[in-house]
Amino acid sequence: MSDLIPTSGHPVDTGVSAVAVIEKVAATRPARVAAEFGDDFVTYGRLNSTIQAYRVVMDAHGMGEQAAVFAAVLGTLPGLADETPGRVTDRVADILRAITGDTEWAHIEESRQVG
Repeated sequence: MSDLIPTSGHPVDTGVSAVAVIEKVAATRPARVAAEFGDDFVTYGRLNSTIQAYRVVMDAHGMGEQAAVFAAVLGTLPGLADETPGRVTDRVADILRAITGDTEWAHIEESRQVG
């Protein structure tokens, strides 16, 4: 999985890091729902804190930031584990594309939030 997720209509090299979007939204709107799968959902705040926790482990084992992101998405949306390995990868990629395309987070009235 690329470190950059392409922004709609733009080549990959102008993509936005999913982690950058997650950190920015988590800092300003932590209760905003970042992703859903089945009956499970995760907020930007929880996803960001989970990524940070996994980063420590991944760094200790020489793995990159994207490994922490992938593990955090799987860890916070447990229903994904019921999918086949190829489908899990596709679903996580779809979730990250949706996150990098999330431009409505600054609009309170249009945001889905928890709490």
